[in-house]
Amino acid sequence: MTQQNDFQLDIPEADLKTIKEAALTLNNTLGPHLISISNAARRELPKMGPRSIDFVEKAQEYSAKYPNLIPAFLSQTLFDNDMKAVSILRDLQRTMRPLADSIDDSLLLAGSEAYQAALIFYRSVKMAADQDELGAKTVRDDLATRFPSSRRSLETEETEADQ
Repeated sequence: MTQQNDFQLDIPEADLKTIKEAALTLNNTLGPHLISISNAARRELPKMGPRSIDFVEKAQEYSAKYPNLIPAFLSQTLFDNDMKAVSILRDLQRTMRPLADSIDDSLLLAGSEAYQAALIFYRSVKMAADQDELGAKTVRDDLATRFPSSRRSLETEETEADQ
């Protein structure tokens, strides 16, 4: 297996500093206006997905046009505020999503390449351990903890070899 290297990240330190400062500014400026919810709460909430947006927008328009149809327990003001928030947040999401997706994709590819490099090294270490190369068995045994079933096989092989 040849090491694959389709992605190379080389951000100058000055740019990285600017990026981190901009991210900190975003977190400090936008963060206080946002909330975080638990996964359990997230599962319980009715979702307004792409197919629901048209329905919700029409309902808001109709409720403004026909206030006589609004039940006493529904606040038009709160409905309007929620829709304004949806509009702002969707716009921010559309603006930031491509960058977040590119960060996710770049991290995925860099992580994949690093993992492949680690596997290549691990295979080499296993061969070196078979040849009693100095330190190779220690490295192999430590790295083998990532693969528990391989570790059990290794212990079984060593036990059988000792008998």
